Amino acid sequence: MTTFLFAAGASVPFFENPSLSTWYLTQKVQDVNEWQRVIDRYKSIKGQNIVIAPPQFVVDVINKILNYIPDANFEQIAEVLDKISSYSMDPIPRNTMMNLVQCVLMDMKNISDKWLGIGMQEIPFLFREIIAEAILELERNNKSMNYMQLLEKQKAFIAHATKDGEASIISINYDNCVPDSLHELGFDICFKMVDSKHLMQIDINRFMNAPRVVYFPHGHLRFHFTDNDNVTYWHDSEMANDERWNGLNSSAIDSTLTVTAGKFAYNFNTFITTGQTKDDSFNHLPYAIYYQRMACDIAKSDTVYIIGYSFGDDHFNRLMKSFLRIKDTNKVVIIDYYPSTIGMVDEYKDQKNIISKICQVFGTEWSVIYDSVKQATLPFNKLEVNKLNETGFGEIFKNVYFYKNGYNDFLNEFTEII
Repeated sequence: MTTFLFAAGASVPFFENPSLSTWYLTQKVQDVNEWQRVIDRYKSIKGQNIVIAPPQFVVDVINKILNYIPDANFEQIAEVLDKISSYSMDPIPRNTMMNLVQCVLMDMKNISDKWLGIGMQEIPFLFREIIAEAILELERNNKSMNYMQLLEKQKAFIAHATKDGEASIISINYDNCVPDSLHELGFDICFKMVDSKHLMQIDINRFMNAPRVVYFPHGHLRFHFTDNDNVTYWHDSEMANDERWNGLNSSAIDSTLTVTAGKFAYNFNTFITTGQTKDDSFNHLPYAIYYQRMACDIAKSDTVYIIGYSFGDDHFNRLMKSFLRIKDTNKVVIIDYYPSTIGMVDEYKDQKNIISKICQVFGTEWSVIYDSVKQATLPFNKLEVNKLNETGFGEIFKNVYFYKNGYNDFLNEFTEII
């Protein structure tokens, strides 16, 4: 069996001017005009008298976060906004807020108590809509000139790597690059049919037993949550977005769900899961069954392809920690863009470095030796590391292969590498 994990770096080649990146989405959620736009739309649906924090106040909160972490990305910002919103819904929480949230709250209290008390509850949903609509805008207007060719190459890569049978594709990206490249490859999303436009509720028996599945543990643009365990899957992302907005002002069973109960605070991860404490999402369908299947897939696989992943999510990392020890023949192929020379000692000192993260995820059995000539610490497979630096591909540790020239180049030479 083969399992793929598609992460943020896998979408980079598909968009340009601007590209779809963490930086781009972080800039979007800092833009007061974006907040004005989504708040205006929200009020047009829910009524002009709805009490909601004004755009500048939300941006002031984000700026306070950036005062403490200047390079905070949109997931870190989402985490603090979610906790502040949870605090505004329940100011006597069952568990202590993290220190950063407390610091930002104290700073904001010096400016205004008003919006912290009653105006922040809707901000997490609108935050996620800014993310969703930024991606939709890129899909409408900023696809790469060779977008369709890239889809075909990605399809060819998946077909080539899965020609021997069962396969699972795990995409933690919100965009359509993965689902749009799977036509005629036999991958099932396993939602029950409602009509030709949308599907509702995941078929658990079908999902757990299908030989080829694709699933989205961090949500997707095509998702519309209507209650704790029901999500509508729309074939069209634009239509799904309209339905999410239209469902805000409905009391029917298909109304939009924007918040669920969480263990330590309210959970705002519905159609999109972001922030840094994503585990609460796995208590609700379809994410609960996604996580179960993901654990099974990784344990059963012979090869796992990891594309554009920063190794920043514990709920994936913990499943991969034992993978190489299940069978001696199990292999991991990591595809990313790493312009530096691999093997320098600084990589192991810097905990944010991807080489260091790979070492941490795949176990303490990573042996290292000291190279007295280069004055550097290297993974023990020195010849392969040298080959990787020369050609862009090599076995940096037993059964862990790394392609460092980026996903775009990989799609042009995957047959050689596989």
